[in-house]
Amino acid sequence: MHRRVVLVLSLLLAVVAASLPGVGSARADSALVSARSAVFGAHNVDQTTGAVRDDRVIFSWFGVSSFAVAMAGKVFLTDAWVPNAYHDQVPTTRAQIAAIKPSHILIGHGHFDHAADASDIAKASGARLVGSAAHCAFFRRAGVACDAVVAAGARPGSTQIYRGVPGITITAMSNIHSTLKAPTGQHPPLLPLPPSDRLITDPPHADELGRLAGHLNDPEGGAVLYAFSVGGRRIVWNDSAGPVSQDPGGRAILAGLRDLGPVDLHVGAIQGFNEITNGLGDPLRYIDALRPRIFVPNHHDDWFPVIATPAVNRERAFFDALKTIDARPEVRYLRDPEDYLRPDRVTLSLR
Repeated sequence: MHRRVVLVLSLLLAVVAASLPGVGSARADSALVSARSAVFGAHNVDQTTGAVRDDRVIFSWFGVSSFAVAMAGKVFLTDAWVPNAYHDQVPTTRAQIAAIKPSHILIGHGHFDHAADASDIAKASGARLVGSAAHCAFFRRAGVACDAVVAAGARPGSTQIYRGVPGITITAMSNIHSTLKAPTGQHPPLLPLPPSDRLITDPPHADELGRLAGHLNDPEGGAVLYAFSVGGRRIVWNDSAGPVSQDPGGRAILAGLRDLGPVDLHVGAIQGFNEITNGLGDPLRYIDALRPRIFVPNHHDDWFPVIATPAVNRERAFFDALKTIDARPEVRYLRDPEDYLRPDRVTLSLR
């Protein structure tokens, strides 16, 4: 009799628990499992719950400086723009990126090629934005929650700790955006040539260009570099490399980067306005200061007609420039479009 009572009570408790949100079954909806499997690889995603394995750091590139990141099981984005001005150049969509349910979107700066999809993805996914005070003022007007980690008027190189992602210590550094400066003669000029043949074979979408027209005047809002400390690993991501050897704030930024390094992984922008006169000198100074074990380039792909070129057209110049620094990292050079959504290209073990 006692066993029957226990059995009945157990069944009743199971029914009640299953009816409560977030209690009982650990199954996730199929859309989450499908989206995360497409972005992070099915082998990295629990096919029952949708959880991403917690013993990895995974950066899955979806164009320019935008990455879907899984870090110790936490899922977030760095920047948020899916550059599909050309038809299906990147094998994902705003809807699919929102469907991976990122908890946060870290904004490096506010230009359209970095943040044009941030509001839409945040609203669709419930993600919280993180950025400078100026970024947050802009996004809050669009009705999106945002945490400011760089105060208005912050000095270049100044830092603030952000603990909004449990288990990960995030250091936000006030950075400077790439800027055209007079030639110094240290690195040869680099022009984004030749343009992509997609201009002829796959003309840009008029609808997408029209949508982006509304974002062309989105404010930069300052630049922010993010450093992560998790599971004994140090990781840095930045979506712009400023002229730190020529800008008055550059010395403080370099000092701050040296304090952050050496790092296990540096995912850094290598395209910038200053390459026209000073080649790849600016991003090389970031690499030299951080002393990464592994370097992964970003913002070097064919992200927009005429003003960008495929990553392979910058590859030789990058490796030639890398020879000018002493501590040369292992380079995982990403090439477009074949390395979009290839998470195993940028994966680190945490155990």
